[in-house]
Formats: sequence, structure tokens, C-alpha cells
Amino acid sequence: MDGQRRLATLYEFVDGRLDLDGRITPHDPVLRESDGRLYPNLPSGLRAAIDDYPLVVLEIEGMPAADLRSALLRLNDGTGLSETGRKLVESGSFGAQVRDLVLNAVDWGLTEERVSFGNVGLAYDDLISRALVAVEEGSVRTAAADSKELADRLQSGHPVSPETLNEVSEALKELLSLPALDLPAVRFVKPTLLSWLLVMIHARRCLGPGSEHHLGHLLEWFEPQRLRLAARLSLDMRPPLRSGMKGLPYEALLARFNESSAVAAHGPDATILRDAILWLFLVATGGAPSRRTEPVPAVMRMFETLTRPDAAALEDEDLDELLWAHGSLGSWGEWR
Repeated sequence: MDGQRRLATLYEFVDGRLDLDGRITPHDPVLRESDGRLYPNLPSGLRAAIDDYPLVVLEIEGMPAADLRSALLRLNDGTGLSETGRKLVESGSFGAQVRDLVLNAVDWGLTEERVSFGNVGLAYDDLISRALVAVEEGSVRTAAADSKELADRLQSGHPVSPETLNEVSEALKELLSLPALDLPAVRFVKPTLLSWLLVMIHARRCLGPGSEHHLGHLLEWFEPQRLRLAARLSLDMRPPLRSGMKGLPYEALLARFNESSAVAAHGPDATILRDAILWLFLVATGGAPSRRTEPVPAVMRMFETLTRPDAAALEDEDLDELLWAHGSLGSWGEWR
């Protein structure tokens, strides 16, 4: 609530006219158990904690009205919000869409126990806002943290279309329902979860129903093996590659995915590279019903580039150069 409504809301709550929202993030099991209860019906300990909570009142004089909201956010910020987080809080109807989707996603399994990181600093809100912008714009590049499209959306607060909101919601729900997320070795950070979500959205759009099941099988292999590489362990399982794509340099691609998830991970180049790598594995393991279906032809061009005779001994920088200069990476991720 903003400053003008904060005290009025507290009055309404204590008066028993507002129920408690126990789904608010970051997830708290104590609040979750009291979801939907009115103040008089709360457990005595929680009610006492509310009664004893101190309220600090600051009087600000001589500040233009346009600057007040940002000042209030800075004064009340005890959560360590990033600049992007603050912009999300202030982003009007778009921010409201993001917050509602995050609340729903918590019920679907978007919790630290399931995806391996929490919503500290509005990490979930940031991830979902970037996915919404990418789908609305039809471009993976716009999911980068510093994209102009994202900045414009945060500044204007203009909501995305109902179609975009529904597409992202359905794909996120499907991703969070995959059995692979219950495996101890499947661990995400924000950049990797964003990449899997974007691939889920795009695959559902291009390849149709059933694509999420194959994506789940790929995730079961991919995430544990890339984490083994990150821990300087050798792979203990080969990918289930189709006969015609046995030459895929899968270990080099896993290593590059790891690096792009850690170094400049939120930038456009890293976001595009991770997306392309996941699509390479998706197609190479049989996740595409036809080679003529987009974006499979572009994926096959990347595969042919990576497997040509002079690409036998790939280093990270060689892999990047091949994909950007001779593969399809320069135009990758444009969905329209």
C-alpha cells in the first residue's frame, strides 16, 4: 500500500474488514497457515506481533509531489530492493500484473524449496516481468535486464495484453509442475530459470501440446549434468541424442551455458546464448516433430556450424565466434 492508504488499511484490517493474504512473497509458513483469516480470528501470537509492531512516522516538507513516492520507498526499504525492484514496485498496472502472477505462481510451486532461490529483492517479480516483456515484444533479447523495452514498460506501467499474460501464466504453471523439479540435482538461479521459462513458452507456441513433456525429460538430464561440470566433475550420463545429431559438442555447450549463467548473465548476449543452447539440446534429443517447424531450421544451421570439420576442438571463444559469425545466433530469438 502507498503512504496515503497505509494507515487506513491498518484500521480496516484490525476492524475485521480485510482478510490476511498468506500467499504474499517472500513465502512465510506462519502467514500461509492464516491465509484468508480476519484479524480477530488470527492465532494469539500473530495478533500480538501485529499489535506490538512499531510504526514510524516521518514528516517531509518542501518536496515536490512527483518525488514523494521514490523518497518513501527509499525511507521504508528494509528489503534491499535493487533499482529494478523499486521500479517494479512503482510500475503501475504492469507491476500489478506481475505481482498477481507471482502470487499465483507461489501456489503452483514458485518457492525456494522448489526452484532453489527465494523472492529476496523481488527476484520472482523481476524474472516474470522480463518474461512478460519478451513475449509481448516477441524477442528473447528484450528479456535482458537492461533492455530498452523492459525499461520503457517499467516506466510507463502500461499492462501487457491478456493474451501475453495468459501465455506466460500457462507456461510457468507447466514448468513448475514438471516432475524434474523434485530432483535434488535440479537447481536454478534466476538467469537459468528465466531461460527455461522462455523455452517453455516458445516450444508450446511452435511445437504444440506435448512439448512440455519432452522439455521435462531434457531438464532431468541437463541440469544435473551442467552442475557436475560446474563442480569440476565429469559427466556421468550422456545426452539421449538422435542418431543424426550425435556430433553435438554437448560438453562444450554445457560449459558455455554455465558461464553465460554467471558472467554478465542478465545481458542480451548471455540471454540469447542460453536460449539457443537449450533449443539445440531440445532439437538434438528429439523434441521437435519436424525439421521444417520454426525455429528448427535455424537450430539445424547452428548444429551444422558446430559440427563442421574445422570445429572439432572447440574452446569457449571459438564456440561463440562460430555461432555469432557463422551460425544463426545473430538473428536468434526473434519470435515474429
